Amino acid sequence: MKIVINTEDNNLLNAFIKSCKDTDNQIIIAKTERVLFDIIEKGNVDAYVISNDILYRNKACTFIKKSDSYTPIIALVDSRIILTTIGASIDICIPYTTEYDILIVSIINNIIMFNKTFATLKKLTTKIHEKIEFANCVYDPTRRILYYKGKEIKKLSVKEGGILEVLAINYGEVVKKEVILEKVWKKPNDYFAGRSCDVYITYLRNTFKNNKVKLSIKNISGIGLILE
Repeated sequence: MKIVINTEDNNLLNAFIKSCKDTDNQIIIAKTERVLFDIIEKGNVDAYVISNDILYRNKACTFIKKSDSYTPIIALVDSRIILTTIGASIDICIPYTTEYDILIVSIINNIIMFNKTFATLKKLTTKIHEKIEFANCVYDPTRRILYYKGKEIKKLSVKEGGILEVLAINYGEVVKKEVILEKVWKKPNDYFAGRSCDVYITYLRNTFKNNKVKLSIKNISGIGLILE
């Protein structure tokens, strides 16, 4: 993985460089604001690690999200200070003992889990504006129109369309619910967004039923949803 690290903590930086020698990960150092933003513009990295000693980190997080919504941003937070990071994917507390080896392992594991979970959405972004064909259906995400056997069925709402887009592009595969919540609500772990998602899934099921579309959205307990 290519991991960009933006910190003024030389001890942390040296620990990252040392860990890189023992793994397949490549560390890209961005000590200054200008260097970091140049790297963000070029893209093609797997994660950003931004330390809490950087004054412009909220600006950086916002800029990264605009460039690529699904590249993880790890914000290192001093647990002794109450700080809010705008746009960070994951906040990780820096241990009091500054055990950097443990900290780096935690960072790497979080990056791997985040990328694994949201790989579906990265795949989805490559198909923007393309019509999605599945079963006997076609879904046009640009116009949010669902077709069945060549016939226009319905123009879906933004939420319905977002849910169907994720499920359709992964037709026949289980999709974690947090992936849908991230794509449609930008809140992968929000309780109220989850309840709202359930409502819109019911709307989609009713659309299928009322138009005799032979599709179903099934809940896979403890895992996610599948369109088949």
